[in-house]
Amino acid sequence: MGSPAPREPAHGAPATGAHATPGTPAAGTFAASAGVELAVVERSGFVESRHVGSAVVLSPAGDILSTLGDPSAPIIPRSCLKPFQALAVLRGLDGSGVSLDAVQTVLATASHAGTPEHVAVVQSILQLAGLAPDALQCPHDWPGSSGARDALVRAGLDRSPLYMNCSGKHAAMLLACVVNDWPLDTYLEPSHPLQQRILATIEELTGESVAASAVDGCGAPVHAVSLVGLARGIGRITSALTLAPLLSPVDAADAPVDVFAPAVSEHAASGGDDGASDHTAALGFDRLVSAEAATLTASVLANGWAIDGPGRANTLCIDELAVFSKLGAEGVMVMSTTAASAAPSAAEASGHSEPLATGDAAAPAAATGTAGTTVALKMLDGNLRAATLVGLTLLVRAGALSQASVDAVLPRLDLTVYGGTAPVGAIRLGEALLPAH
Repeated sequence: MGSPAPREPAHGAPATGAHATPGTPAAGTFAASAGVELAVVERSGFVESRHVGSAVVLSPAGDILSTLGDPSAPIIPRSCLKPFQALAVLRGLDGSGVSLDAVQTVLATASHAGTPEHVAVVQSILQLAGLAPDALQCPHDWPGSSGARDALVRAGLDRSPLYMNCSGKHAAMLLACVVNDWPLDTYLEPSHPLQQRILATIEELTGESVAASAVDGCGAPVHAVSLVGLARGIGRITSALTLAPLLSPVDAADAPVDVFAPAVSEHAASGGDDGASDHTAALGFDRLVSAEAATLTASVLANGWAIDGPGRANTLCIDELAVFSKLGAEGVMVMSTTAASAAPSAAEASGHSEPLATGDAAAPAAATGTAGTTVALKMLDGNLRAATLVGLTLLVRAGALSQASVDAVLPRLDLTVYGGTAPVGAIRLGEALLPAH
């Protein structure tokens, strides 16, 4: 397999690992003055914290349905880039005779809780690669699951790279390197063939050149794009599930198949009959679609526990709402509906007559054909505690999820504020998401 030539980040951004010169302003995301109040924390009737941020909602065709704040500004998506990284890995395995099963595929895109079940899957990927845990090069860490951590402490065991929430991503990256005979020791370097393929995949699906590059908490390169670009790319991944029968037979438990189809084929462009191309164009796939993306989405929907952990927010949204959900550190969240998501009934959809409280919010989408409606948001203070509430609310307001289905999940999202053992308040929507008066 050939590899793209290494290149520097776009727009004169600092290379991965670089720092701003002392005394000069650092590049960055939008300022607080450009954001809006997405959520607040209320205690005993007093608002003690306000979460300012930006968000965007895109239709399945990639059109902007609504915006809040400044979603055109670059943000570092952190783990919200994992679906793109996993997709590049799946494409890198094509033709190798080595493949990931459904659960291994999910671990490649997971921010997992470090339970014994998660760790066992990570170890199975390393076994495929013939590598030991010390090859991961991610930090030694305790499990995110308190139960798993307590069990380690009781057993007298210590932290390990296996428990780090990104270890599945790292194991899958290493497997791609092994089957392509790419260097292992330098696989986290930006110039490495794998990292160059990941960068190309991000730009391919977001439709943007990265605005800057940095080093993620796990040690891997991470790249800045806008919330609009992030939502566009995630929507393309989740919408590919609808197109899978037109591309090739895709089963989440089967080996990924590297099939990329242009939205309008030469045959269709010349007036020929091309049903698959017509369908991709109708769903807004203006460039290409991927059978690996369909595999990734189907695998996540079938194994919500693996991407996060039992009872945790992403897993709840996947299992209970069939919404592809992925958190990223520093307050980033992406959510995209699928064909299995509970869209509102016609009566409920007709009640969504008020646009969102934004300057350019469009009328809500119709309740039909809403699979692939995608939200991307950034809490400017880096706190994720209200991100799921805001994301689900935006999907409801867009007519892509039923309010009743979301209401059934909200009590399980740890939104209650306590005084001692008594509830005294809640994390709730902020001014920008309150109904207009």
